[in-house]
Amino acid sequence: MCPGGLVVPAATAPGEIVVNGMSMSRRDSPFANSGVVVAVEPEDVAAFGGGGIFAGLEFQQSVEQQLFLFGDGSQKAPAQRLTDFVQGKPSANLPDCSYIPGLTPAPLYQLLPSFIYQHLRQGVLEFEKKMRGYYTAEAAVLATESRTSAPVRIPRDPLTFMHPQWEGLFPSGEGAGYAGGIISAAMDGQNVARAAGYLS
Repeated sequence: MCPGGLVVPAATAPGEIVVNGMSMSRRDSPFANSGVVVAVEPEDVAAFGGGGIFAGLEFQQSVEQQLFLFGDGSQKAPAQRLTDFVQGKPSANLPDCSYIPGLTPAPLYQLLPSFIYQHLRQGVLEFEKKMRGYYTAEAAVLATESRTSAPVRIPRDPLTFMHPQWEGLFPSGEGAGYAGGIISAAMDGQNVARAAGYLS
């Protein structure tokens, strides 16, 4: 969650749409943004790359490229009002947003992989039960923040947390494929530090 934040372009190659959220130090933007994470399991990406070690990467690229192809060739983010996203219907217009390249109305319920859409939809409805007002037409869903965790996982021993072939190497956090955000990366880092003997 980024209070007083911005959504920014984060693509690393032509022909893809990737967004990310941030807050400037003063947190003085009139907007707030947050990413909602859906787990992608090996079985979800088995059809990509022959199910090899790069299947997750190919799946990620396919989603980012599919969303880019829907647009006009710019970095405008495909988006919907949150209520329309959950109801599976097009948005006639979009609320104001901090994303500087701009938004383009898009049927994200069709463009995103079905299992991701269904998990996001269910998550929003659960959030509304716990935080009244979360489910609102004044919120926009932007696609897609697809870089919360590496799509390739570096091997590590489940007990020592050390790479099985590199003594003293402790893969951890998002970049190594063991976390999906700031909090889970911090928790994974604590577990690795304990395994390495730096925390008790």
